Amino acid sequence: MRRLRTTGQFGPAGETIKLISPGTRFDTGDGIRMAIDQGASVSGDWNGMHMEPIDPRSRHSAPVVLVYPYGIVVDQNGRRFFDEGGGLVHETWEAFARDIHFARPKGIVHAILDSRLFDIPGYARAIRSEVPPYQAATLAELAAQIAVPARNLEQTIEAFNIAASGDIAGFDATRCDGLAAAADLAPPKSNWARPITKPPYLAYPLVGAVAYTFGGLATNEKAEVLSGSGPMSGLYAAGETTGHFYGTAPNAVAVLRALVFGKIAGQAAVDFAAGIAAQA
Repeated sequence: MRRLRTTGQFGPAGETIKLISPGTRFDTGDGIRMAIDQGASVSGDWNGMHMEPIDPRSRHSAPVVLVYPYGIVVDQNGRRFFDEGGGLVHETWEAFARDIHFARPKGIVHAILDSRLFDIPGYARAIRSEVPPYQAATLAELAAQIAVPARNLEQTIEAFNIAASGDIAGFDATRCDGLAAAADLAPPKSNWARPITKPPYLAYPLVGAVAYTFGGLATNEKAEVLSGSGPMSGLYAAGETTGHFYGTAPNAVAVLRALVFGKIAGQAAVDFAAGIAAQA
């Protein structure tokens, strides 16, 4: 995360965002700050960031829990607040994680599932937390474990189960399967809507963790850092130092872009240094 003007960009809540990995604390924006001091222009959405839903109990790096589309998610009041099946996980996880941190009570929610989760082939690959979910034989017992009002949770799941009346034989975890809940369910559940009825009942706590922010230095196709008058001689940038995302980060683009432009920037820097040496 680039912590350049963190509070100013994201408000007071920006100071309490959990980091996706321990090493992220060293990414403090010094390179961006130094370049700006030399006249570099900035780019990207300085009010945006890529966040992911993680298990706050875990000690692992990036302990994402991405099985939430196959159940429901409730806040600390035991109520649903978004369409868990609104898209494939990489289409919903960023906005979902931001919402958890900035809009939900205490900045934490719980994904609620039943033991049908274990029937999904390869489901464990979507869970990088080493801590098992809370488990209970009844919803009341589960609610007590996660400090959510039991009656609220029971009512929420009862309403969901009534609405999840489609043919569960059509459930397909690998794609948007169209198994939607009834239209009167609010918020809706557009895919993967199976009743939560098969104990043990499961709960994963989730918080939003920041991976990187979107604002950074303006660059061109040659990885040259730009100023108001054009490319800055001998200054190149790639990866998270640059600002190139607006609104959301497309899936699998950040690392690919860093790889491509890192190679371009590295070669350009070598060629520039060689040119200086040749003139000496």
